[in-house]
Amino acid sequence: MNKITFRKVQLFLFSLGYSEITYFKEIKEGINSQVYKLRVGKDNLVVKVYNKKNKLRIKREKIFYDYLRSIKNNNVIEPIGFNIKSNLAIFPCIEGKKIKKIKNNHIKELLNFLRQINKKKSIKLPLAVDGIKNRNNHIKLCELKIDQMKKIRIDSLIKKKFMFFLKEKIIPKFNQIKMNYYKQKTFCIEKNNLLKDDMIVSPSDFGFHNIIQSNNKFFFFDFEYAGLDDPIKLICDFYCQPNQILTQTQKKMFIRNIPFKKNSLKQLELYTKIFLPFHKLKWCCIILNEFKNENINSSRKISNERNQIMKIQLRKAKIYFSKNF
Repeated sequence: MNKITFRKVQLFLFSLGYSEITYFKEIKEGINSQVYKLRVGKDNLVVKVYNKKNKLRIKREKIFYDYLRSIKNNNVIEPIGFNIKSNLAIFPCIEGKKIKKIKNNHIKELLNFLRQINKKKSIKLPLAVDGIKNRNNHIKLCELKIDQMKKIRIDSLIKKKFMFFLKEKIIPKFNQIKMNYYKQKTFCIEKNNLLKDDMIVSPSDFGFHNIIQSNNKFFFFDFEYAGLDDPIKLICDFYCQPNQILTQTQKKMFIRNIPFKKNSLKQLELYTKIFLPFHKLKWCCIILNEFKNENINSSRKISNERNQIMKIQLRKAKIYFSKNF
């Protein structure tokens, strides 16, 4: 147990009128946050501790929850409180299950949520993290992720294998699809710069990994990347999520019913086809984030453990690449 984290959480709970914590356990450790389950009296709660010291992630998430409250959306886990200074947020613990086998009615639930958060005409939200304001940025975003991978210091055998995969597979594929894009771009893309009305309110990290089903109701969570974005990016990222399996029917259902009327279905399908390969490569890099030295958490300093995690992620990235290219 992290004593500093525990003390900060306890002090924040006291300020909210809660009593002593009787149970405190880490349930999820990620690159951007840690999640703990705790019990206070009869209440089961969840605390999310954000990793970044600049407080941008927690501020963004609070802004988005404030927006959801303003439109009276009831398909989210309503936060109990945010503590910007301590970089943490408290939520009620919703008992439920993760969606493993995706059904058509599950896709409809996701589409209903997107419709609800896009009903409001006047929206004051920031651009999503890695949000797209110019459609050429789909390519630039992919290139940025690859450039970050190029800078990784090679100090182990597993990192040598990673760099070989990057140079022999990912970079050549990027150069190929980039060349194809610029060949066809002139007659495909009508408009590169996007206005606010061209964008969609996007949860950004959108997929079944951030949903809990409880009593036949879907609860959405994790909005630290959320904001305004190109609907094409939302579609591509949803298709690319590495841990969810969608049928072709479900993909068609999603794109044909996404709440966005600025482009015709034909245009949405065309743009998605053009930019999807870039996002697939981007997701290869996301799977490989463990190799970035700056993302190693203090609890992962043991060399053998780190090497094992990197081996697993490299294997996942290779499988993902072979399935998509």
